[in-house]
Amino acid sequence: MRRKLFINSALLIIERVVVLFFSFASALLMARYAGTELFGQFSTIVAFGSLFLVFTQMGLNNVSSKYFTLYPHNSAFYLNASLLVRFIFAVLIIPIAYGLGWLTLTPTDAYLVALLVALQVGNAATVIEFFFIAKQSITATLVPRVVIKVACKIALLVAIILELPIALWIILTGLEYILLALAYLLLLKRQPPSKQERLNTAPRLQRGARLLLQRGKWLLLSSLAAVLYLKIDQIMLASLVDTQAVAHYAAAAKLSEFWYVLPVLVANVFMPKLVSLYRAQPKLYWQLQRRSYLYSSIAAIIVIAFTLWLAEPVVLLLFGEAYRSSILILQIHIFGCLFIFSRAFMSRWLILSNNHKLSLHSHLIGAIVNIVLNAVLIPQYGGVGAAISSVVAYGMASIGFMVFYRSTRAYLTTLVKVS
Repeated sequence: MRRKLFINSALLIIERVVVLFFSFASALLMARYAGTELFGQFSTIVAFGSLFLVFTQMGLNNVSSKYFTLYPHNSAFYLNASLLVRFIFAVLIIPIAYGLGWLTLTPTDAYLVALLVALQVGNAATVIEFFFIAKQSITATLVPRVVIKVACKIALLVAIILELPIALWIILTGLEYILLALAYLLLLKRQPPSKQERLNTAPRLQRGARLLLQRGKWLLLSSLAAVLYLKIDQIMLASLVDTQAVAHYAAAAKLSEFWYVLPVLVANVFMPKLVSLYRAQPKLYWQLQRRSYLYSSIAAIIVIAFTLWLAEPVVLLLFGEAYRSSILILQIHIFGCLFIFSRAFMSRWLILSNNHKLSLHSHLIGAIVNIVLNAVLIPQYGGVGAAISSVVAYGMASIGFMVFYRSTRAYLTTLVKVS
């Protein structure tokens, strides 16, 4: 089992590195050849659109994963119920996204936000990934996912080189979600039908959907608060300064956020193991949690040290002299790794222990801290102020909030005491 978990983690990390390479390459081309204004505009639209991605998930990724693992014979039922919820809300959010974009951005940018959010409907099907992960069948979704993501990133690179309109850039960015949804649904259709599928009647699916909504509502609100404190900095920079400030900040964020996804991927792979150990073998569960914290903290410190050392030559080499102000932003922003890495496994404990409200509270604290600090620091310090605000918000949402609640204090105590 341990060997299989290691292989699955390695495969997902390799996939992420490959996809992030092409994603970074497209951002690099935009930054260098499209100019700071166009790169800033694109980054603002994508950041605004990402605020609505949570409604294609509805807080059901890890909740569904939990049910797939605990009730494998009913996993098809829970999958269909989750897909029903996610697709309905993904469609309903499109006009709301356009309205908020129209109030906040230019009319053209509002239209492009609505277009991106419409294409993001396909992201609702990504719960199928967790269905296969629970079955320890990582490669089933990994291969089509890599092919589609790399193909879309290469198409975006071509569009940038040919200086095609920004609307096409947005379409190619969102097309990835649609193609992935089609591939996942095709994979699902090829699965042998389970004996319980005949029980997936419309009334039963509606009851299942209500159950999942009930279980996922706090995680939905938590995810919404999380994306606010993760993405609001770029939106506030565009509003309080200009799109060029967004470009300088986005260049630095691309370099630091490259590392943010790795602990999440590893935690996703370990989720079935954590579920099985949590009740049956609590001592082994806490030992795994402790090792995860230790290794993730060491990895974060190594990443921070190398980034502080290499920030200037890397930024100037990749983005050019026009992005010199991104150096200090990167050197500050990278400290968020220390908190993001530790958060990945703690968030799984919140789910397993049914502390969904605490997940919401932690992200709300982070969002409030980030918005308030951004409002104070961005007008005076621009992107540097946004980076400081983000790191402080990450710290509060990952560790700082724990001192306010008895259960999280007990969690920390158990981590320290377990041997």
